[in-house]
Amino acid sequence: MDQEQLEADTQKGSSWMHSIKVTLGSLDHREVKSFISSIPIVPDKLRKFNEQAYTPKLITIGPLHRETRTHHLAMEEHKWRYMLALLHRTQNPVSSLDKCGTVILGLDDAVRASYGGKINLHPHEHAKIMLVDGCFLLELLLRCSPADLVPQIPQIDENENNPYGSDSIFKQHEMLPSVLTDLILLENQIPFFILKALARILFPNVFTIEADHLVAHLALSLFGHPLIPCSSVAHFLHLMHFSFVSGESQVITQARQQLKHCATRLTAHGVTIRPAVNNNVFNRFDFGIRFSDGVLEIPPLYIDEATEVYWRNFIAWEQRRIGICPQFTSYALFFRGLICSIQDIELLVGNGVIVKDVKISNKDLLALFKTITRGVELMDSSYNELCEKVNTYSAVNCLQRLSVLVWHCCGLCAEYMEHYCRRSYKILIDDHIPNVWKLIGVLAAMLLLALTIMQTYYSANN
Repeated sequence: MDQEQLEADTQKGSSWMHSIKVTLGSLDHREVKSFISSIPIVPDKLRKFNEQAYTPKLITIGPLHRETRTHHLAMEEHKWRYMLALLHRTQNPVSSLDKCGTVILGLDDAVRASYGGKINLHPHEHAKIMLVDGCFLLELLLRCSPADLVPQIPQIDENENNPYGSDSIFKQHEMLPSVLTDLILLENQIPFFILKALARILFPNVFTIEADHLVAHLALSLFGHPLIPCSSVAHFLHLMHFSFVSGESQVITQARQQLKHCATRLTAHGVTIRPAVNNNVFNRFDFGIRFSDGVLEIPPLYIDEATEVYWRNFIAWEQRRIGICPQFTSYALFFRGLICSIQDIELLVGNGVIVKDVKISNKDLLALFKTITRGVELMDSSYNELCEKVNTYSAVNCLQRLSVLVWHCCGLCAEYMEHYCRRSYKILIDDHIPNVWKLIGVLAAMLLLALTIMQTYYSANN
């Protein structure tokens, strides 16, 4: 018994070394060595301003959000159906499944390294998650791919085992966009080399070494992005980020707000703000901001329900990954400097620089721009020169801009007063009057105080 206890204690004491061994063992893996710890936990300093922006709503991918909510479990059936459909595209589904399971289990240490070695699941359970989620994603890519991208892959038969009619993701018009939004969350990823490995096993004649880019092109097509040459990527979020930020690398500096004046103040200084031509074919983010001869041209920023989710997760990826150009962070810091009040929102919405969904209020937009850069540490130099020019530009004298600045300051004071009144009212309701009986007690105390004051007054005058 003493020997068994000694062995158990030894094994328990050495367990802390496992994550170290996992990481070191993955350094020579071709697909992993550049992306160790590429699927991190979003830090609290970013998460606390909008928890929901980092949490999947419909479908979980990978182990980090596994079965956290009941409605996530409802999507598990669809994952298995997609997996079955994918296997039916092969000549021998059973043999293909066995090969996939063996290869994925063999990649267990490499997968754990992608999560920083922090996954405590049994290797078989972990491999099962990678296998089911990987097959689901690969089948989703094939179903949404253009007909000419992978014409060699056989289509599945619409029989009782693989009915497209039961596919609720395509059946419900609003579900696919929601699923795609979940698939770009930083914590909701699996390593991209899992998809490549599955594709090579199941369709070796299509996904060859020479066609190493094909899975990435399928993913870009799924999200409606143009097909671009792309090097090795870590996961879907990295691929989407690369499709936006693929230009020359910039100097990385400490994050700070570079623009000294908000939109209203800039107009008071004679700056004209107008929308530029949006060269971004998928109309979400275009970083091509220009300033010349007093005209600040900003490509329209299209804001819908998914924009904040994309933006915050791109920023989280930039802040958690060394070597990734933090241009989304710099872009957010530019807008943070441009917007300090509802007046600025109204100005930018009115001139078409911001194009928002009708469901989003100006107050919601103001809250977004005020909090989206809180907690960030790094930015790039994309707008250094531009901000310096804008900060020093002035084409009007003090008297001409005085009226605009006074009106702007009055608006800011009104917004602050409204904010503090709402905050005080909320504190009063939540902390001091949480129920009817406390309300009655407060009213009775106020009435008693009023009667006491009246009695004191009449006693002093009689």
